[in-house]
Amino acid sequence: MDADQTPAPIPVHTYEIDEARENAIQAGALAGLMLAKLHKEISALKNTAQYFRENADAWPNGFQPDTLESITFVISAVDEIRDLMLCRQYHAPDPRPAAVSDTPSAPTFAEVVKAPPEPAEARPQQPSKPRRQPAAVRRDATKPSRRSLPSTRLIVDLSGCHQTKKPHPASLCSALNDALGGRLAVSAASTSRSGNLILHASAPACSAQALAAHRSLVWSTISPLLGITDPAEPPMYPADPWHKVVFHRVPLMQPGALPSDRDFVREVAKRNQLPGTQYRIGNVRFLLERDKVPREEVTVRVDFIEQEDARRFLRDGIFLFGSHCRATRYKPRSSNGRRTSGGHG
Repeated sequence: MDADQTPAPIPVHTYEIDEARENAIQAGALAGLMLAKLHKEISALKNTAQYFRENADAWPNGFQPDTLESITFVISAVDEIRDLMLCRQYHAPDPRPAAVSDTPSAPTFAEVVKAPPEPAEARPQQPSKPRRQPAAVRRDATKPSRRSLPSTRLIVDLSGCHQTKKPHPASLCSALNDALGGRLAVSAASTSRSGNLILHASAPACSAQALAAHRSLVWSTISPLLGITDPAEPPMYPADPWHKVVFHRVPLMQPGALPSDRDFVREVAKRNQLPGTQYRIGNVRFLLERDKVPREEVTVRVDFIEQEDARRFLRDGIFLFGSHCRATRYKPRSSNGRRTSGGHG
């Protein structure tokens, strides 16, 4: 291996570190015991050597000079060993204060780090304008919002029906209330500008949605009074805001011939798996350019009663008369730009 290359580190496991720590602790404890025993033996040896040197004259024959030198050497060696084994003595610092120099010394790096930061200069603050608190919207909690109120008008679409009688509104209300048996009630009946029948539910006990749930009973009651013999039940829907969608480049089965509203609604139901379409489409209008007869394609505006249906066709488009047509949201235009034809409104 080259001298410049650093050897790869040897992987060390946790259990190896723990084992080494335990061995070090045991070795330290054993060394302490051995050191204490050695200190005791050395002290005994020194005491014995001092005893022989002090009582050398008391022995009958005395000691040889070399023996006394050996004993003295042993005592010196024992003292050196004891000095190495014992800790150094602590020397107290000199209580006298050190001479203070007139010239201040430069601060060390540690002193600079520990020193608190100098306060920044305070900037003059300009008085800020007090913020205006938004005015709280006051609303009477006892009165529900307009969106939370259910519709009270049920529209009966009579555009595809042949009506031969025009009964009095009181007769229609009386007949409907008798048929409903007191469960629901109708307060008034009126006719729209396009000839549709509008039934006004008695709020708050009744709503247009509740009347629409009994559409079969409603139609069987009012159809004889209106002189309508067609058993087909017409569309009925609450007078809620509709969701208007425009379908572009809708092909015509015959050039220049617009389909009827009922045929168009049936086409929507047939091609797009939309059951109960007569209860989910409120209006159909063909948007035509002024003084221009459509030839092969036309633009159609459809007013959906349910918002989910409008979102579906805006996202996926619609299939009509064998073609897939693009859908966009309806944006009203000026009256001189387009004219409308047909519809239930």
